[in-house]
Amino acid sequence: MFNDLTLKLSVIVPAYNEVDNIGKLVQSLNGMDDLDKEIIFSDGGSSDGTREKIAEAAEKYGNIVLVDNPGRYVSHAFNHACKIARGNYIALIGAHSVYPADYFRVCVEYLDAGLCDAAGGFLVHQGKGSTGEAIAYAMSTKFGVGDTEFRTEPEKKYVDSVAFAIYNRKVFDVAGYFDEELVRDQDDEFHYRMNSLGLRILMIPELRVTYFVRNTLRGLATQYYQYGLYKPLVFRRVASSVRARHLVPSLFILYLTSLPLAFLNQIWLLPFALYWLLAVFFSAKSSLSLAAKCITLIIFPVLHISYGAGFLIGLIKFRK
Repeated sequence: MFNDLTLKLSVIVPAYNEVDNIGKLVQSLNGMDDLDKEIIFSDGGSSDGTREKIAEAAEKYGNIVLVDNPGRYVSHAFNHACKIARGNYIALIGAHSVYPADYFRVCVEYLDAGLCDAAGGFLVHQGKGSTGEAIAYAMSTKFGVGDTEFRTEPEKKYVDSVAFAIYNRKVFDVAGYFDEELVRDQDDEFHYRMNSLGLRILMIPELRVTYFVRNTLRGLATQYYQYGLYKPLVFRRVASSVRARHLVPSLFILYLTSLPLAFLNQIWLLPFALYWLLAVFFSAKSSLSLAAKCITLIIFPVLHISYGAGFLIGLIKFRK
């Protein structure tokens, strides 16, 4: 099924109009460790000079590969690149994150020891300006994102999902590949599928990956709307993946639409009051500036309502 496996690791990087990041990313990835590896850029039709920048890097380094991704999205990029990769282990890396120097080496050590089938680190969220800092904080709290372990619980343990995973390529013989119908949530769906098949995903908290969040309300709303939109399709694929955190935002929206009932009985306002008490509590307990604390009170409902709205629309869109 696969090419001759002549390398320890293949690093797959989906790319689209990333000309400003390619040079630094290649230098960073090649400088992370001494593992024998290739770096495969799967380009979705960049028009800003990204392809030319990758070609320059390929001339400088002997381990850079450029392939086309006509499907444009991450799932297409990963699937195609994975099938031509020569590594015993396969890493899916995002272009907008910073990885510790030993990220690949440590993950591979756990994989080599047979302690897991996929491994990854813990996300440390980072944003620019008061809004970006507030978004980063909200995305790292349980009130913001529920029990998403790789965002909120820095403990070494087997988890439902992890960001920027490194896989034993034998996983793909068992679980197949990413679902190309998913524009978002494709890695979550794949990881839930792995879990349902008894494959283990290990989070290694000392491997702290800096993840750069969207720095605007509009960017956050779009991101979480899309997360919610495709989640019902994920559930159709893997029913056992349903968690309370996936359902609460849409239930919150349904509750908001029922608030006129408070005119009949004011007790109906209690959940609304509790929501804002929690929002104020999590905002106040942060180490953010006063301005960022206040913005966080906007971030929480934007995050929840965007996800919930996407989820409800996804239920209709993917009902068949």
